[in-house]
Amino acid sequence: MSLPATMPDHDEHHARNDTVDLDVWRGSEHSMALYADIFAALPDPIALVDRGCRLLAANPAFLAAIALEPGASTGRPFMELCGASALTTLVYRHLGTCLDQEQAIVEDWLETTDSGIRREHEVRLRPCRDAQGGVGGIVIELRDVTAIREAERRLLQSAAVYAATSEGVLITDPEGIVVAVNAAFTQITGYSEAEILGRKPSLLNAQWHSRGFFVSLWRRLLRQGSWQGEIWNRRKNGEIYRQRLTIRRVLDPRGKPVNFVGLFAERTASSSTPRLAEHLIHYDALTKLPNRLLFESRLDHAIELGRRKESPLALFIVDLDHFSHINASLGYQIGDDLLRAIGLRLRETIRPSDTLARLRADQFALLFEEIDETEEVVLIANRLKMLMSAPVWIRGHQLHVNLSIGIAVSTELREDRRALMANAESALRQVKRQGRNGFKILASAPDQVAREHQRLLDRLRAALGTPELQLHYRPGMDMSTETFDSVTVSIHWESPELGVITQERLLPLAEESGLILELGDWMLTQACRQLQDWIDRRLKIKRLVVEIGEVQLTRGDLARTLAQRLEDYPAAATRLDLEFSERLLVKHREQIAEVFQGLNELGVGICLGEVGIGWTAPAVLQRLPIRTLKIHSSFIEALPDAHHELAVVEALIAMAQALGLEIRADGVRTKEQQYQLLSIGCLKAQGDLFGEPLSAAQFESWLDPQPVPKKPAPLGN
Repeated sequence: MSLPATMPDHDEHHARNDTVDLDVWRGSEHSMALYADIFAALPDPIALVDRGCRLLAANPAFLAAIALEPGASTGRPFMELCGASALTTLVYRHLGTCLDQEQAIVEDWLETTDSGIRREHEVRLRPCRDAQGGVGGIVIELRDVTAIREAERRLLQSAAVYAATSEGVLITDPEGIVVAVNAAFTQITGYSEAEILGRKPSLLNAQWHSRGFFVSLWRRLLRQGSWQGEIWNRRKNGEIYRQRLTIRRVLDPRGKPVNFVGLFAERTASSSTPRLAEHLIHYDALTKLPNRLLFESRLDHAIELGRRKESPLALFIVDLDHFSHINASLGYQIGDDLLRAIGLRLRETIRPSDTLARLRADQFALLFEEIDETEEVVLIANRLKMLMSAPVWIRGHQLHVNLSIGIAVSTELREDRRALMANAESALRQVKRQGRNGFKILASAPDQVAREHQRLLDRLRAALGTPELQLHYRPGMDMSTETFDSVTVSIHWESPELGVITQERLLPLAEESGLILELGDWMLTQACRQLQDWIDRRLKIKRLVVEIGEVQLTRGDLARTLAQRLEDYPAAATRLDLEFSERLLVKHREQIAEVFQGLNELGVGICLGEVGIGWTAPAVLQRLPIRTLKIHSSFIEALPDAHHELAVVEALIAMAQALGLEIRADGVRTKEQQYQLLSIGCLKAQGDLFGEPLSAAQFESWLDPQPVPKKPAPLGN
């Protein structure tokens, strides 16, 4: 076996088109002795063949690769040594290219061993020059690349999954600087790769979590190597959303962190129509907490379970003190973010088995089951107050929030939901009268609860026909011209003894007491009388909208009752709209069609309210004499940043336009919502942005403000 006497110059090697000088393989014995150990120690198989493809030299690794013993191979043809193998075919196929065209060849050779194991090799064929500069042979280099190719395939597969997965992926270096994100990250967060690379993930922070939350997260991540849980983040457009997040630490062979990988998915309701509708009916659009409807259902279940187990429960109604001041001074966006942050804080303090809900604007409810004793209720109330002692940071504003808490504890088996809710509300009113920022517990005996509830019903009966009950009027606007175009009626009860009772509380009381038909008829009569009066006085009232309840629809002869009222107030017919919830249309389709036809014959307009959660088919709407669709306020409250709600609103607007119906948005509170609705084709709306419910006198002043008289000019001397 001949070894090189000298190694070829590096530059000359490249200048000769990746060829090897053949004379270095035919050097002296001195050269062979000098380089034998190096040649033999090379881990990759290397061999030299001449122009006739006879083996001139081979290192032990090559001989082992072709299963030959040293010393018995020199000078023998390559085909004789390797047989009709894939390697032989590869060498002979490229022999002419290397020798005559002086080109280097790189190709893969797949080998299957006798034991059935597949090995992948990279074969390099390089021309080898002699002393005269001609190509006298070929150097053959083999490299086992099985592990490398497998790693490459895994990398390609990982890259494909990384790019195609619907879950967002974010990778940082050990210092927490973002070094890579995938396409799903951009789709979920709204930030492009260029906007996030080189920055820290805190860019996504919604500022809803306390500092302790993140300290705990990182402590667990550094100790255990991973963290998994739910977290609230903020998209680029400002929308707050909840995500399921998994973070893993990546270590090098020495155990030193080299990367942190975050994998997250947005936690949303199912996109299927039935489940989405179910979610919208039972969950608050702003905070994603259970709403009053779902909370009352869970409270009923908890009371029944408590009876069977003979274990008490506690109901907390939590009110944010002076929340309206925050809305007025900082705007609704800050107020909305604060409500979300308070909801998150409250959730973090309760057990998984406890229930938290948002009842209305700034009022939350908590339900604690299997309470052992009153002392435990006091501990919970103090914990909630301590929770609010820390400031809340919202968009750079440091806010301090106090809570007023009314608590009802069930002590007897005969208590029901209404009694507990009444007790908690009564306790809350007492806290507010005593200066707010505190709590009070009421645990009435069943007889006392029944007496209090009956007293409330008696007061309602006595209030009918008195000034305690009044209609209030909320203006609706044509947003394209910013002009008043309608007014919606609501009922208002202000008792000297009980204070203000909201319509949401009043109507269930009226149903329970059997006064709902009488109250509905009174409301309709008063609305017609007021509308007639405004028309006679030439006030610019285009439409007056009165909401009709289920009992009025199913138990009363609504069309006949209204016809009698219109005999007394005939001018009201052409400017009166009656509003029916879309859920009534779904529930009483046959009956409502007959009622609608009777109302249409009277010339009264029909508005379908709370549209979007019932998913009424367009074909049904087309057959009924409906004039207006009013989009449910839960969709509007979530705008402008909620993509699912926006898609529903756009679909409803498109449907209304296709059917030739007027479309109106309910619950508009911000200019951003107004501008977005205008941009997608909804021109009419009502909500806090355009005015709160007003008494008749207040509404007239709002509608036709009197000019302030000018001061007389001083008389000259």
